[in-house]
Amino acid sequence: MALHVATKFCALGLVVALLIAAYGADRGEMTRLDVEPRVVVLDEPRPSLAPPAETLGPVANPTMRLRATGYNSHVAQTDSAPHVTATGTRTRFGVLAASRDLLQGELPYGSLVRLRDLGGYHGGGGEGHFQQVLDAQGIFVVEDTMHPRKHEQVDVWFGDHASAVNWGVREVEVEVVRYGYDGPHLDPDAASPSFEGRPVLAASVH
Repeated sequence: MALHVATKFCALGLVVALLIAAYGADRGEMTRLDVEPRVVVLDEPRPSLAPPAETLGPVANPTMRLRATGYNSHVAQTDSAPHVTATGTRTRFGVLAASRDLLQGELPYGSLVRLRDLGGYHGGGGEGHFQQVLDAQGIFVVEDTMHPRKHEQVDVWFGDHASAVNWGVREVEVEVVRYGYDGPHLDPDAASPSFEGRPVLAASVH
């Protein structure tokens, strides 16, 4: 069977060769089957056809100025499970809630950030008034969300209502240290390698 197939291919090749020779003969010239490579120097480089390398999140330390409020675990400020965040973790200082537009772009769940106090909109002290508190915490992790009507805003969790009220409404500079749960550490000096920021599920806390 294999010999029969090979014979057919040989016959087909012979027919093709004869047709090429006849075509060349009709034109009064021989048809060249070899290829001569040549080099052409272009004035402008050709655009690369290779797809860009895939990255997860931004490649530098992005910062943004956002409106920041304060909240605590009270049903009036959260929902029927005030001590559980949107990601299923326990509330604690260091938890940051982000508006839903930010969660879909610049600050997805699991993002690690640093905060710089730029001052209150309505009282609450000037620039840097809460910076010592923010620096003592160091890194905040995005594990909660806000009401759908909120945009371009974050919410800092406090352990008591009075602290949240004292924080008031402020402007903060948010520096992204890690984008999401699995993104690269954009600033290796901002958090120790042991700071994973993975959620501790509320169901596992006794």
